[in-house]
Amino acid sequence: MSAEPRPLIILFADIGGSAALYNREGDARAHQLVADSLARMRKAVTDNQGTVLRTVGDSVLASFEHSDQAFLGARDIQRAHVPTPLQVRIGFHRGFVIPDDGDVYGHAVNIAARVAEFSRVDEIMATAAAVEQLSDCYQPYLSGADSIEVKGVSGALSVHRLQWQDQPVAVTRLASRSDLEKTALSGLRLQIRHGNRIIYGGVDRDEVSLGRASDNDIAVTNDEASRHHARIRFRHGQFLLKDESTNGTFVRKDSLLPFLVRRDSIVLDGRGVLCLGASPEQVGAELIEFELLQD
Repeated sequence: MSAEPRPLIILFADIGGSAALYNREGDARAHQLVADSLARMRKAVTDNQGTVLRTVGDSVLASFEHSDQAFLGARDIQRAHVPTPLQVRIGFHRGFVIPDDGDVYGHAVNIAARVAEFSRVDEIMATAAAVEQLSDCYQPYLSGADSIEVKGVSGALSVHRLQWQDQPVAVTRLASRSDLEKTALSGLRLQIRHGNRIIYGGVDRDEVSLGRASDNDIAVTNDEASRHHARIRFRHGQFLLKDESTNGTFVRKDSLLPFLVRRDSIVLDGRGVLCLGASPEQVGAELIEFELLQD
């Protein structure tokens, strides 16, 4: 007989850029750094009355009874990584889960992972459901309110960014990433090149469409691509590739191996290539190059 669902704070912490780390440092050194990072995360969780549910690759899934504990655990994780060469992104959410032999299951786990994925490195983000439970003494650490789309959730999900430095920045509490896009991020652009055509995504062009149909901003000719295959959207200071196709979009960042994104979204950073419906290694593949630029 399965256990009854119960509310918990689910925290997901993920090492940013770990694939590039192995490429840069070599397997032995990278493995040592990741192992050290996971140990720091586990200690931060347990020191704040949390439970480490599992580690998967370069990430930690944990649970807490209260949002205060989750925030303090997340803050300790970030502080523990300051002297290291690694950076961590963290997200947490309050929702109902099903306990099962030391682990938990439920949509709340997926939401926490999605919030962490949306977070930047060195950042803590939490859903409104988690933030509502924070004690008054931690409310000044809130520094932004935004919304994201999460698969399986109808409508936008409200999320908040929390400062983890020593001094809370209460004055910026009502500032959103939309405000930042028009100020500090106004010089952020994504250069997108296909053949001789170059366009720039950013504040002035917040969406770029890709596909086989001629009405796309970037139109390709390969048969594997869908007519309206994918979109690159500038949201909350990030460029999100959202695949809407049948065959998926292959992404190759820097010199890493390509991976497939199908009916999902990922953040485009650094530089790399996209290929609609076919691997970029395929003979005759139409490559769409991208590069993140900061003026």
